[in-house]
Amino acid sequence: MEYSRTIPQQDHPTAVALGLFDGLHRGHRAVIGQAVSCAPALRPAVFTFTFDGEATKPDFANILTHTRKLDILRRLGVEVVCEPPFSSFRELSPREFFEEILVKRLRAAAIFCGEDYRFGKNAAGDAALLRRFCAEAGVRFHLVAPLLDGGEPVSSTRIRRLLRDGEMAEAARLLGEPYIIDYPVSHGRQLGRKMGYPTINQLYPAGDLLPRSGVYAAAAFAGGSWHPAVTNVGVKPTLGGTDAPSAETTLLDFDGDLYGQRVPVAFFTFLRPEQRFDSVELLFEQVARDAKQSARLFPEMEQSFLKKCLTTPDGSDIIER
Repeated sequence: MEYSRTIPQQDHPTAVALGLFDGLHRGHRAVIGQAVSCAPALRPAVFTFTFDGEATKPDFANILTHTRKLDILRRLGVEVVCEPPFSSFRELSPREFFEEILVKRLRAAAIFCGEDYRFGKNAAGDAALLRRFCAEAGVRFHLVAPLLDGGEPVSSTRIRRLLRDGEMAEAARLLGEPYIIDYPVSHGRQLGRKMGYPTINQLYPAGDLLPRSGVYAAAAFAGGSWHPAVTNVGVKPTLGGTDAPSAETTLLDFDGDLYGQRVPVAFFTFLRPEQRFDSVELLFEQVARDAKQSARLFPEMEQSFLKKCLTTPDGSDIIER
């Protein structure tokens, strides 16, 4: 897959899916899937962007890490991903955006978007205007209807609310796979080894969504396979607390050095709120109970979604231009 933070000139006609695609949920995948269905006659492409400067939407937070986003797009069959900063094209009028970016640079022969898609300076263009531009230029246009779940559209806003409430199974159903983080493993206090289990520490960067604080039954992808795990999201009050929220994951059947690696951790179900214990020993006892509960749930995790979430966290097959 070819990835660029600019808009390189394409040498082959493309089928372009348009959107922010901040969650790559089932609704987003419906749009992208139609573009992918045009292969091999047209090269499946995604045009998205990153917020920069003062262009951030209210209450916006990244659901996916950048590496997770690229991994999912690759698995969906996308061949070209353009993700420039919003400031690089925000001043273009709707017609300039269509002609200069979509037609000239991306060589779009087919365009796909959802009903709420907006484009051009001050979001002046909508799907109806894009349809007209496409008709004038001889470009196929496809408007993809919203995907409904329980009578409501599948949306990133809805998924953010579920994650912040700890409703991981509901969020996974809308996402099409579990909520997964893959931040680099950083050095922690290494207390997990005193319990006989390796523990990895992953810091949440600013701008990324923080799910409900507490303890989760989880699974971690290490050594080429998934392992049952327990993940604590929060500030570790028993150990003195910290200013930066993190995910501390205890792996139940793995032994190895993971420092500096991007380890995918899939959240399955919320077990209990984060709490302060009177001693580290009491904390260890509770983590042992959490571990047993997660181990019991692991076969269900494998059956329901883990086998579908094959990952390439190193990004070795992604070419940047």
